[in-house]
Amino acid sequence: MPYLKAKDGIYIHYECYGEGEPLVFIHGLGASSDMYKPQVDYFQEHFKIILIDLRGNGKSGLLECDVESVLNKQAEDIKELLRFLEIRSAIFIGVSYGGVLIQQVAIKFPEIVKSLVIVDSFCDTSIDSYQKLFAMVGAHQTWILHAPKKWLAKLTKSSYKKWPKACREMEGIILNMRTYETKLQRKAINRIRFNEQLSKVKIPTLCLVGDHTKLGKKMMEQVSSCIQNSELKVIENSFDPSNLCQPKVFNKIVHKFISNSLQIFTIRPI
Repeated sequence: MPYLKAKDGIYIHYECYGEGEPLVFIHGLGASSDMYKPQVDYFQEHFKIILIDLRGNGKSGLLECDVESVLNKQAEDIKELLRFLEIRSAIFIGVSYGGVLIQQVAIKFPEIVKSLVIVDSFCDTSIDSYQKLFAMVGAHQTWILHAPKKWLAKLTKSSYKKWPKACREMEGIILNMRTYETKLQRKAINRIRFNEQLSKVKIPTLCLVGDHTKLGKKMMEQVSSCIQNSELKVIENSFDPSNLCQPKVFNKIVHKFISNSLQIFTIRPI
């Protein structure tokens, strides 16, 4: 089982599959790289797949820092892993929390990013509507993460009845999440204000969102509007995480975008 020993001594679990252009998949809140099995099965035939369990999640070591440092710590781990694997730059795919983190990577380390696929995510958690107010009030109630996991899993399953594959995976995520560190990460993304920084990002970007909630679509529209070289696509009959709710559609759209963005990348001056 491969691990990277980070500069501070924390062990970071990662896995690699396939050969070719590197794709780095970043998982959602409290999850692990296991949530990308449908993407590994598909994309490893075409690309080099790199999975990482962010510190504080899955098989990786502890996340021990203040809230303000969470995203920086995890972004630095990603950069360090690429250096360790002798990869200069990669295409980054992130769903939900992973979508927030790859924005952080693109802002802080643009030199390692060829293109971005940001899915079911957001870039600004400030309150600008009643709809967002209610959503963020719920997001700030991190005490709920300390509720019995079986109760949370049952509650989560009820939201995914239409998507059996996602339902099973989300149940597993809840039952296996590391409560304290998940709460810390939730607090970290409750503070993000990336709008101005994203306006300077010129990396080819695909923004993907399921159509299940109006707020989810609105927040992804905001992400796309902030990034100059971006496009937004809505996946029908889908919810966060769209890579599990509609994996075949997700894979097809992402594959097409990656192929196009690589052509763009190869003709850009070095």
